[in-house]
Amino acid sequence: FTFTTHTMQTTKVHPESEEGKNAADLQKLHDLMESKDKKNLDDLGGVQALAQSLDSDIEGGLRSCTEDDIKFRMQTYGKNEMERKPPPTILALFLEAMQDTTIIILLFAAAVSIVFGVVICVVHLGSACPRQPLWKVDDSHATETEEEQNCIEWIEGLAVLVACFIVGSVTAVNNYNKEQQFRKLQAKQDDLLITVWRGGGVAQVSVADVVVGDVVQLDTGSKIPADGVLIKSSDLKVDESSLTGESVPVGKSQDKPFLLSGCSVVEGDARYLVTAVGERSEWGKILSELDTERPDTPLQVKLALVAENVGKLGLFVALATFISQMIIWLVSMNNKACFHGTGGNLTKTEKCFAAQAECEAWGALHANATWTSKYDNFNAGVELNKVIGFFIDSVTIIVVAIPEGLPLAVTISLAYSVQRMQKDMNLVRVMAACETMGGATNICSDKTGTLTENMMTVAQGYFAGRFWPQIPAKSDFSDRYFDSLARAIAINSRAELGKELPNDRTEVIGNKTEGAMLMFLRTLEVDYRKVRGAADVAKMFPFSSAKKKMSALVRAVGGEGLLFTKGASEIITELCGQYMAQDGSVLALDEGMRRDVLDHISAMAGEGLRTIGVAYSAVPDVEAVQRLEDAPSKDMGVVLLGIVGIRDPPRKEVPEAVRRCQKAGITVRMITGDNLLTAKSIAKEIGILTTGSAIEGPEFRRQSPEEQKETLKTMQVMARCSPQDKLTMVRRLKEMGEVVAVTGDGTNDAPALKEADVGLSMGITGTPVAQEASDIVIMDDNFSSIVKSVLWGRSVYDNIRRFLQFQLTVNIVALVLCLVGAITGFGTPLKAIQLLWINLIMDTLAALALATELPTPDMLSRKPYGRNDSLVNGHMWRNIFLHSAYQIFFCLGILYGVPKPIQLHDCVPSGAYGGPISGPNAQCMPLRPDGSGWVAYGNYRDTIIYNAFVWAQIFNEFNSRKIYNELNPFDGVVTNPMFLGVIFVSSVMQMITVQFIPSGFDTVPLDGDDWAICLLLGLGSIPIGLVGRFLPPINIELGTAKTVDCEVEAAAEEPAEAAAAAAAA
Repeated sequence: FTFTTHTMQTTKVHPESEEGKNAADLQKLHDLMESKDKKNLDDLGGVQALAQSLDSDIEGGLRSCTEDDIKFRMQTYGKNEMERKPPPTILALFLEAMQDTTIIILLFAAAVSIVFGVVICVVHLGSACPRQPLWKVDDSHATETEEEQNCIEWIEGLAVLVACFIVGSVTAVNNYNKEQQFRKLQAKQDDLLITVWRGGGVAQVSVADVVVGDVVQLDTGSKIPADGVLIKSSDLKVDESSLTGESVPVGKSQDKPFLLSGCSVVEGDARYLVTAVGERSEWGKILSELDTERPDTPLQVKLALVAENVGKLGLFVALATFISQMIIWLVSMNNKACFHGTGGNLTKTEKCFAAQAECEAWGALHANATWTSKYDNFNAGVELNKVIGFFIDSVTIIVVAIPEGLPLAVTISLAYSVQRMQKDMNLVRVMAACETMGGATNICSDKTGTLTENMMTVAQGYFAGRFWPQIPAKSDFSDRYFDSLARAIAINSRAELGKELPNDRTEVIGNKTEGAMLMFLRTLEVDYRKVRGAADVAKMFPFSSAKKKMSALVRAVGGEGLLFTKGASEIITELCGQYMAQDGSVLALDEGMRRDVLDHISAMAGEGLRTIGVAYSAVPDVEAVQRLEDAPSKDMGVVLLGIVGIRDPPRKEVPEAVRRCQKAGITVRMITGDNLLTAKSIAKEIGILTTGSAIEGPEFRRQSPEEQKETLKTMQVMARCSPQDKLTMVRRLKEMGEVVAVTGDGTNDAPALKEADVGLSMGITGTPVAQEASDIVIMDDNFSSIVKSVLWGRSVYDNIRRFLQFQLTVNIVALVLCLVGAITGFGTPLKAIQLLWINLIMDTLAALALATELPTPDMLSRKPYGRNDSLVNGHMWRNIFLHSAYQIFFCLGILYGVPKPIQLHDCVPSGAYGGPISGPNAQCMPLRPDGSGWVAYGNYRDTIIYNAFVWAQIFNEFNSRKIYNELNPFDGVVTNPMFLGVIFVSSVMQMITVQFIPSGFDTVPLDGDDWAICLLLGLGSIPIGLVGRFLPPINIELGTAKTVDCEVEAAAEEPAEAAAAAAAA
């Protein structure tokens, strides 16, 4: 069998062994991985022959790794990418939006209205007279005008259709943008770096660039990127629960060599040969059959419940409005009126507002007028179209009442925040975490890399029986000692030093602590790769947080060997009974020397250095040690080589970030594997350890649950913390009612990350298992980025509250106006098409405006909202009721009495068709601005109500930006161009609906005086809001949820502190 690799200039043909013949054939590879049968692998000549047939090498990886060769492999064997379900198109999302029940009802009602309107126009059935209030039947309080143009009845139905189309389109565009945001987030989550061997060297490539034939390095916590066959391993255990559902890790060895993508390494390390990628892998086959739905976040669920309850209220108001209008219509049908026309009774037109005497006089002159009831002259087209109008009004009230904008606001705010959080180095994996992080009361943070720079260097050490305050030189030691130390560090390590970076730094691939020790060897002019390559490693005992150490077993001649060990300094010192002196001799580690070692460990730890012990022991029987689960033990004659003191300086920005968290009411705790002295030194330096206590993990472990809770009330530092300690701490804090965010980077941290309210994994040092278990990935491993996630979380919660405050105000006012107007005989002052436009302002435009407010520094100047904090706090209820009362007052005032003073310059006689212009019978009516005759397309007074109402909402959007006692609603408005854009668009569109397309919106063009009145009434929302800030909050118990009013405890900053906080933010 030959494998041909194409390049741009040449073609290479590699003769292969007979055993590997046809092994690289796609079907053969498929059958091999499908069967997972070791015998089939042996029939192909084993993993070495399989690698050769793929033009690869089990030691050095791909023989040829040019760009063209990689492309050829991708074309031949597939790319390591999953074919995802294509996103829905805007058309599909539009059709989905139009399937909403209320939209369908509106469309049906609008269609019926259009049909009736056309019939009335074609058959010339006439048009309806204006409705009148219950208490007075004359022309002075007519709620609508006589429509002399009979062919406009269909316009309102068409306007409703257009409005439904706009609502569906806006919803579709929003959902499309939301889907695109999630796709980008998903792609970011899938982008992992994989360590591979190519061309004899190690490299890191994107998971999508892994190809068949690659040799991949796996370590504890690695996620297996593709299917393959094991080359070599050390105590490898794999979590295959993602494929099999079994939570027990599966051991892998030469007898069980098959590794499957999507699984994770929970213990050990390995190299394996990739044989299937992408959709041809086991994980790819499963993903291709999945169609996962994203669950709603807790806040979305809570808001959906609010929307449902408000919708029920809207349904009640809609039914009451429809029934009221039907009763009034049936009663009015019995009233007698004047009908005139040349045809039969059923085609006669009602002469509006004519008295009986006037009707009889008209009949005497024209002989075609009769005084009769509407029952006797029932015009089916006209009257049934009224009923259709009632129905459309009621359905529109339901549409307005259902605050579907609430979930939309959450989506917009979350998507916007997630996008901005990525720029702040927060990759949100679980959307719920964004909002939950805002309510965090405890942050339990790792030290290394999060609170410190993770730029580790060996600064001091205890070598050859003495302390070295500076790094020693190679010439300071005998050859035997130096050789033993170099081998112990180089061989017992999985880290690699990569390319040179700016600022005299070197890339470290793998554990940063091991990287610092390899750099220490480089300083001593040791090539660790040569030392490591010359060793015959029989077994690696991987590091675990429980053991606090790791070991490498190396074969020597005659079946003997050496066991190199490193780990926590006091644990390694405890194991040792001897030490190697400067001349290479091995001496007893007596109590005096042991005390000297421990004293220097304490001294280095007191300076904030991480101390790592290095030792070795001679092994007479390598095979016996290989069978052990852990090594070494005290009885193995362990020899101490030295203690390295590694400096990892705190990040410069961390002290200020910690201070801001503490000011925000968040307890910051440091949890670390370092010893207690190191942990306390760093914690004091960065401001975490203040008046609280510090404890070691083993001591915490021995306490009872109640004692642990008592300890946690003051504990600020936990040293020598194991993953189990971290998990226990999270559980106890949650039992105490705290909202807990916890960081983690290791595989064993996964349970604690899952248990926490928000799991924060590290993007640089974190293992894929930890990242998979987390809710947010801190991409720069920086604590200050965690503080930013708190800020954004609070911003999301506040944005939703802003929108909720605004929408509940609009809903209350609109529902009260429609219900009172209908019950009192005026009909709905706000027409169906107007309500739909108001609904568009509420749901989409206001959601865009209020859900995209940027976080402000003062958000970290108040206590976190509690686990059971109500969405609507006391300040918000006060604002909602105050603005609702104001708007209802002026709208009903205009409806019932104010039209006369508004329209004194537009008076006509009560007779409407004659009589004196002045005198006791003269009445003022809402007419055209120029005072000429009846208004054709709507009622002037109702237009003023509609216009003033909408402007009140536009100005109230400024008030809604503040949900506490802030006095300036315009503060920071220029930093939100989205808000300003929405205000501008809403204002322009409102002017257009009133002045330029009155027939489409049941409005009448207003004159300058009345425009000024509407704007002044709307602008009145600003001083009303200012007055409200001085009123006490109104606390309301909502259902079973606890309402804990989140008081703002900001205000007591010194000016300098306030400026510093603002600058830091």
